Amino acid sequence: MSQLVTIKGTRSGIILVLDPEVDFSTLIKEVGEKFKEASSFLGKNNMGMIIRGRKLSESEEDEVLKSIKDNSMLTITCIIDEESDIQRKFEDVAASNDNVDPEVNTNKKADSVVNVDQNSALIYKGSLRSGQDISCEQSIVILGDVKPGANVISYGSIFILGELRGNAFAGAGGDKDAVVMALGLNPLQVRIADSIAISPESEKSAKLKLGRKKPSVTENEPEVAYIENGHIVKSVYGSSFLRQFNM
Repeated sequence: MSQLVTIKGTRSGIILVLDPEVDFSTLIKEVGEKFKEASSFLGKNNMGMIIRGRKLSESEEDEVLKSIKDNSMLTITCIIDEESDIQRKFEDVAASNDNVDPEVNTNKKADSVVNVDQNSALIYKGSLRSGQDISCEQSIVILGDVKPGANVISYGSIFILGELRGNAFAGAGGDKDAVVMALGLNPLQVRIADSIAISPESEKSAKLKLGRKKPSVTENEPEVAYIENGHIVKSVYGSSFLRQFNM
């Protein structure tokens, strides 16, 4: 008899394989037992997770996450949709940027940047949940939150009238003047052109931590991430920022 639940570890997360036929109530009990058995081995870590074997609804995903939390010391930071075209784009662009010679990239800057009409934008109404993705060559305005496990990619800038807790990639065509703005800027990962910032909570080995340009951000003030001196920093999205960027 095949196992109902299998846990596979990777360098950056775990793969949870679920039986596609058994009823969910039986499956969720097995998930709890498996993670309880493996708790000492898995330790106290923050990890991303891929679910294979069956498609879960949002409520079922929540039950899986609760079962893992109740039976182990793990914190699952996001559920990754490995079939997502957007997720593959993140990985492809990251790989290509990591392999570019910085001097060559600087010399060919004019050829590598994709021109974006700054006067046009895609407007999306609603929140993006884990596994949901948006990608376009325009700037993007999202009227809602971007949850962990959701991805947003734009060749222009990204404006989120809600909280960013997932992944955002602005200036995907090489535009270093692109920005990422949100009412709450707490992402798992932000990329702008060839610069990257990873939340301190998501991975200790991050290449770059999301810095704070002005530490005295008051509650409910929007925040913005942008490139300064080759690094991604974040500050208040206010009058001083707008003057600096001529917006």
